[in-house]
Amino acid sequence: MEFNGTFLATIITFIIFVILMNKILYAPILGIMEKRKEIIDNNYKSAQENDTKSAELVAEKEEKLSLAKDEAKNQYNNILDGFKNQRSETITDAQNFAKEELERSNVELENVSNDIKNSLKGSMTSLANDIVEKVIGYRSEVQGFDEELVNKVLWEK
Repeated sequence: MEFNGTFLATIITFIIFVILMNKILYAPILGIMEKRKEIIDNNYKSAQENDTKSAELVAEKEEKLSLAKDEAKNQYNNILDGFKNQRSETITDAQNFAKEELERSNVELENVSNDIKNSLKGSMTSLANDIVEKVIGYRSEVQGFDEELVNKVLWEK
């Protein structure tokens, strides 16, 4: 095999071709690929940061929501306890009022009962005399009218 000038010219031409292609085509394409890789890496880092921030925001939202729920529950329970206490006080007041009214009514009834019994006691002698007059036919005073027996019958409970 012989080496002549053509072979040498071909090698030089090839080297010049590679250098020119490197400058004209490969270098710009590699530069574009590097820039694109940097953009993709930056976008990936930004996406990771956004994921981290969104996870933090979700956790913060959940915490605030949990606190708000707890606070609302506490307020509800406090209001409910207040209504229960108010209801209990109202019931107690109504029971006390009813008890006082019942006692007052019992006292009034006892007084009316005693007045009626005293009135009845006073008219028993007259009634006994009227019965005797109807049975016998003439007016006579009843003898042996026992006041203690009448009191025992009227006021015995």
